[in-house]
Amino acid sequence: MRESGLRAATAVAWELGLGRVMPEVLSDRGSLMLRLPGTGLVARVSTHTGAQRVDPGWWLTQEVTVGRLAQEAGAPVVPPAERAGPHHVEGLWVSLWTDLGDSGGVRATPAESAAALAQWHHILADVGQDLPVMSFAHQLIAEPLAYAARRGHLDQRTHAALTREHQEALAGVEGLGTRQVLLHGDAHRGNLLRDRDGQWLWSDLEEACRGPVEWDLAVLGSTPDEETGRAALSAYAQVSGRAVPTQEELAPWLRLRTLEGTAWLIGCAVTFPERYADPARHAVEELIRGLPGA
Repeated sequence: MRESGLRAATAVAWELGLGRVMPEVLSDRGSLMLRLPGTGLVARVSTHTGAQRVDPGWWLTQEVTVGRLAQEAGAPVVPPAERAGPHHVEGLWVSLWTDLGDSGGVRATPAESAAALAQWHHILADVGQDLPVMSFAHQLIAEPLAYAARRGHLDQRTHAALTREHQEALAGVEGLGTRQVLLHGDAHRGNLLRDRDGQWLWSDLEEACRGPVEWDLAVLGSTPDEETGRAALSAYAQVSGRAVPTQEELAPWLRLRTLEGTAWLIGCAVTFPERYADPARHAVEELIRGLPGA
C-alpha cells in the first residue's frame, strides 16, 4: 500500500508539471502523508482509510472544500494547495496541501489545542451551511464494519452486535447539542500542525461537517488521555466563555466516538494488520464487554 501511495503522489506531481519528485514519508497510518521536496507541498494519499470507504474520493473532496472555506474565512487551517484536487491516480485518491515544514515533533499543549478549536468554532460557526450534518456518525462506522465483514475479518455475530450498538448510539444523541457549528470532526492535538510563525493550524479535515459543538468537545476532552483532555476542556471554556461540559453531558457523544474509532481500527486492520490487528482486537473486546447482555 505504501509503494502504491508513493507512486500515486509521484504521478500527481508529474501530471501537474512539478517535475520528478522523490516523496519523503512523513506518516504512514490510515493515510500516507508525503512531503514533495522542492514543491512546497505535502500529499495526503488515502490508503488504508480509503480502502474501507465506499467512495473515498467524496471524503477528500469534502476535506478540500472545508479547507478552502476555512482559509477564506481566516480560520486556523493548513491551506490547501492551489491545485489541491483531489486527484485520482493509480487507483488512489490524493490531495495536496501547503508544506509547513518540520515542527520538531512538538505537540500543542491543552491550552493551545483549546484556543485553536475555539477560534475554529467562532470563525466558522455559520460557514458551510450546505455541508452534510454529522456525516462521520453514519458512513464512517457502517462502511468499515461492512468492509471487514466482507473480507472475512469480522464474524457475523460481532458485526451484528456492533451494528446494534451503532443504531443505539445514534439514537442516544438524537436531539442533543447546544448549538450547531462547522465541526472539525477529529479535533485532537495530533491534527494540529505548527507553521513557521508558531501558529497552530488544523489539518486532517475529512470528517469536517456541520453538527453540534459537543462532538468536537467530546473528542478534545478524551484525547490523548483523560487528564490532558480535561485540561483542554477547561481551557476551551475559559476562551469561549461557556461552561465546562460534564462527563454526563459528553457521554452520549463519547459512546459514538468510541464506536467510530473502533470501526476505523477494524477497517485498517484488514490492509495493515501488522500495525492495527492487535489494537482492533482489543478495542472490539473492550467494547463488546460493555454492551448489555455481554
